Amino acid sequence: MTNYTEDETTIYKLAKHFYNGFYKFYLSPYEVKSLTWSAQEKLLNLTLNNNLLKMYPVSSNFCRLYLKNILKCLEGRQDVHESIYDYLCSIMSNKQGIDDFYYRHYVIGRNFSQIVTLKESNNMVVNGTTGMKTWEAARLLTDWILQNKKFFYNKNILELGSGIGLTGITVTKFCETTSVTLTDCHEDVLNAINENIIINFPVTSERLEKEYREYDVDGKIMRVMMLDWNDIDQTEVQDIPDIIIGADIVYDPCILVPLCKVLQSFFLKNKSLSAFIACVIRNEDTFNKFVQTLADYNMKEEQLTLPENINLEWDPSVNQCIVKINFKRYLFCFFKSD
Repeated sequence: MTNYTEDETTIYKLAKHFYNGFYKFYLSPYEVKSLTWSAQEKLLNLTLNNNLLKMYPVSSNFCRLYLKNILKCLEGRQDVHESIYDYLCSIMSNKQGIDDFYYRHYVIGRNFSQIVTLKESNNMVVNGTTGMKTWEAARLLTDWILQNKKFFYNKNILELGSGIGLTGITVTKFCETTSVTLTDCHEDVLNAINENIIINFPVTSERLEKEYREYDVDGKIMRVMMLDWNDIDQTEVQDIPDIIIGADIVYDPCILVPLCKVLQSFFLKNKSLSAFIACVIRNEDTFNKFVQTLADYNMKEEQLTLPENINLEWDPSVNQCIVKINFKRYLFCFFKSD
């Protein structure tokens, strides 16, 4: 289901909330009125009854909260579909507790046939890494990339700190790239990326090399490899990148110099390289130190306005930006939300 009449916009809204993991929603009186019994059935078929979600289920705790909010909006105002009660009872009778891992499905725009499915963790830290869940900056960067596909046409892309792979998988799936290399420094994260690649693509071939794992997906090349920023001189990348991307990798003052050394090493290999890094600015001093460290390594800056979100939901109230970095006489610029 990809196109909606005016009366079906409420179904689209609620379905996208479900896929993206949002349960704190409000329904206007008009939206409640539009959720007839048959409309509720369409919503269930698009979400809980959908084969993709049966194969890769969302968090059971989220389902409980989502369905309870649906009932809160509907009870006393609409006849409630019996399956909503059935699903809720089934979830509440399950005593397994909160899932350690679950699946989240990121719908691109309004098209439910364009989805990125990721296995994620409920926990902020797993085995010493924060890379097992998708963070706000990754959604921001992904949306920006989808609005600027022309930059990525026929390019070799390298992602730093890929996490579980939202941005790198989306670039491969929806941009006409030559190759995409996803990197991280934690073995568990790399395993999660590999698993999420298999979920999202019909892999036609797979090759395991000493330094990386390579996939042929829809005629495109994807690679997954370990990249230690403190050991960049000993690391070889199969394709010298034309573009580097990264999300939420500017959060600790201790990693700013290694990060800038990594960027510099690739700029020295390709003077026309561009880098796009999305940042949630939790600490202004840390972000300012990042800007200064870039200058110390001959990278310059220019600020542009961040566009509205279109393809993927991200929170514009969060203090965040996208930083474009170029070397020496080339421009560095960031797109900042108000």
